Amino acid sequence: MLPPAGISMLYYIVMRKYIFFIFIFIAASMLNVPLSYGSSNADHDCTKCHKLSLDEAQNIVQGGIPASRVLEINPGAVKGVWEVVFEVRGQKGIVYIGLSKELLISGEMFDLKAKRNLTGERLANLNRIDISKIPLDGALVMGDKNAPKKVIVFTDPE
Repeated sequence: MLPPAGISMLYYIVMRKYIFFIFIFIAASMLNVPLSYGSSNADHDCTKCHKLSLDEAQNIVQGGIPASRVLEINPGAVKGVWEVVFEVRGQKGIVYIGLSKELLISGEMFDLKAKRNLTGERLANLNRIDISKIPLDGALVMGDKNAPKKVIVFTDPE
């Protein structure tokens, strides 16, 4: 193959060798990337070195979700992220913040092996209502008061 016009043959051969070695160096360095990043099989606990305070999480979450209030921070189901529980207008939600504190991830996280929606299950637990705490003193009771199963219907007459 001939070099492009205006480039000497010697320069062209030398540059091709450098490009070849640069390519080999990049390929070899990519093999050195830890394959455990983001895997549950990593041999270390990232939360021992990386910390996220409630104030930091509050500032990060409010950057993407104004008027939110951070309630709790937990290690995420995937290494490299924190699970942050927040509340907006009485509704609880979950976002994930990367260890670098530069990523806010909003959405569902699925475990494909177990075929489970991890975010959905966690949200269901967070938003669960204890029926025994609902005041029924002004309620209209239909049927047996001592029935093993109860149905509570909320309505607005106006």
